[in-house]
Amino acid sequence: MKGRSCKVSALILTTVLSLVWLAGGCGQPATGPAQGGAKPQTITVTDQLGRQVELPAKIEKVAAFHHFGAKLIYAMGQQDKLVHQALLGVEAKAMAKVDPKFAALPNLEAEGHDVNIESVVALGPQVAFVYSSFDQKELEALENAGIKVIGLRGETLEESYEAARLVGKVLGCEDKAEAYIKYCQDLVKMVRDRLADLPADQRPKVLCAGPKSIFTAATGEMLQSTMIELAGGKNVAAELKGFWASVSPEQIVQWNPDYILLGSSLGKVSVGDALKNPGLQTVKAVKEGKIYAIPSNIGWWDFPAPQCVLGIVWMAKTLHPDRFRDVDLTKMADDYYSRFCGYSFTALGGKL
Repeated sequence: MKGRSCKVSALILTTVLSLVWLAGGCGQPATGPAQGGAKPQTITVTDQLGRQVELPAKIEKVAAFHHFGAKLIYAMGQQDKLVHQALLGVEAKAMAKVDPKFAALPNLEAEGHDVNIESVVALGPQVAFVYSSFDQKELEALENAGIKVIGLRGETLEESYEAARLVGKVLGCEDKAEAYIKYCQDLVKMVRDRLADLPADQRPKVLCAGPKSIFTAATGEMLQSTMIELAGGKNVAAELKGFWASVSPEQIVQWNPDYILLGSSLGKVSVGDALKNPGLQTVKAVKEGKIYAIPSNIGWWDFPAPQCVLGIVWMAKTLHPDRFRDVDLTKMADDYYSRFCGYSFTALGGKL
């Protein structure tokens, strides 16, 4: 009897300890470490402003206050999570014509500034994507309103790829981010391979001007400079610093570029105006009529944005047409836009 009593007591003790252990396990807080394979409810990321941001692991509503972030959201196929149009200007108008759901969204157009915080809060986004130039006070206002803010930057191709990975992580679609990055890298590789044996003396001098006037130049710190180099050219303003540096007619005459590319202007600076400018009549690009507006009519291809890879191909084809005669840029743009915007380039009204 004594032996049996000991066995029963041991069994009871084991059962009690098991219940205590189970109770302790079930009592873990929801935001603590995942138990039994459960997914965590928050994640922490470091954005491209160097800020650590803790946010919900599952994001269902987002805002984007720069076209760079908005286009990356589209590139990931996550546009249904946007609580407002996010695309800007002519691109928004083009999308509204073909997408009734997009057209029905509120338009909070804000290119990095003048954000109506109350209007944003009313739409209930969990996360807002902004560009690195976004006003710090407005960033803080968004955070004080309970909206997590993720800063992005894309002044180099590597930064744009990092931004894509960050957006993919935040929105839980990292596989789509990698697929997008590979597509872009493949296009850039195609250009690199075709220009690999290009002699240095066959790389034309290029001025990328705009958006304010023909007398603003893309500096060596800007994405446009990288694009020119990849496309087999030399940026005449590569030694300048900052963004869209103001330059004199005399400076352009001294540079004497072989080509002038008008970027990010969407008609503010026309090819005709540049050709007629009295201060530039001795410039080689003007004398030979080699002034071109960078596409496209429905959104910039030279701005920190996913479409810049199409801009690189366009630049290469413009500077070295003999090496890219077989490249159908409209067909390439149709494929890109269909994959990463939901509609083809021509369906959106795009023209080259």
